[in-house]
Amino acid sequence: MSLHRLSAITRKEFHHVTRDVRTLFLVTIAPAFLLFTLAYVFSMDAEHFRLVVLDLDRTELSRQYVADLTSDGTFRIVAYLERQEQVDEWLQAGRANVALVIPPDTDAALRAMRPAPVQAILDGVDSLAASQALGQLNARTSAFAMTLLPQANGIAPELLDVRGLAWYNPPLKSLNSMVPGLMALVLTMPALAFAMSLSREKELGSFEGLASTPIQGLEYIFGKMTAYIVFGLISTVPMLLVAVWWFRVPMRGSVITFLALAACYVFASCGFSVLVANFAKSQQTAMLVVILVFFVPSFFLAGLILPIDTSSFWSSATAFALPATHFIVIARGVFLKGLSIGDLVSPTLILLGMGGGALMLGLVLFRKWIA
Repeated sequence: MSLHRLSAITRKEFHHVTRDVRTLFLVTIAPAFLLFTLAYVFSMDAEHFRLVVLDLDRTELSRQYVADLTSDGTFRIVAYLERQEQVDEWLQAGRANVALVIPPDTDAALRAMRPAPVQAILDGVDSLAASQALGQLNARTSAFAMTLLPQANGIAPELLDVRGLAWYNPPLKSLNSMVPGLMALVLTMPALAFAMSLSREKELGSFEGLASTPIQGLEYIFGKMTAYIVFGLISTVPMLLVAVWWFRVPMRGSVITFLALAACYVFASCGFSVLVANFAKSQQTAMLVVILVFFVPSFFLAGLILPIDTSSFWSSATAFALPATHFIVIARGVFLKGLSIGDLVSPTLILLGMGGGALMLGLVLFRKWIA
């Protein structure tokens, strides 16, 4: 691979983008504009929650209470904890949505007709799911108290009640979780422009001219991709301003960390764009494929609005095959939990693997590839 030819392709693509107002808008301003508009749109109900239980009472009543809460599958127990410190580990890693803490002497308090509060610690990163989980817990707890102590009549629900505490997003503002999640969708704009750029070369016939030059497929793809990754990073600046200054989303992590991981995500998205461009014969086709295959499914399957449905193999496989699924975890983790790259190794490696795998497959299929 020649660095001279690679840099020539990159400079050529930079010139093309900066001279085309529509493309420049698509890769720099459009992500922030979409983030601004879409952040007000989406709100839906969650149906499944991952629950960890810290039962400090350890009586027949506390076990019956947990069994009643989880009987219909809405709350699924993923672990029983032994120490309070473990709650933070499970919630910070995103492996649980709710931690239920049952205090000691809960059974004795109820039988003595004294109030027995139960604590629900919620992962406020997903504010919609947290609010709904707290509502479900309150309703189920009241129903359990009524069946347990029917002789108490109307005061039974007041004896056993859930005290909610949200971590990472205490006010449970939906915008605080929705805005970082939406960044995964709007950052597909540079990849969309990249796919259209590759398809345009074939559609206009300029690709045939490049094919007659010594430029190799690897140099051609990497040169063009570099330009769109750079523009993708540039587009994160107005996105961050919209998120932090307009929507007042707290940025608890490092901006440098976010930019580095955003580059990994744009790289993964551009890798898929190479695959799309191999089969799309026109810019319109490339645009439709990117929107229909990556953009639209990410709204509903990637954990942006609803938790990922792990009860079905195919729904799980589809969700985890989308780069947006992993960047939503990254964006919310950096913004609301203050996580570092070390805490986000798994989704980062997945994105790099996706981008590298798609890029290699695209190069194998690419007509200019020279073995």
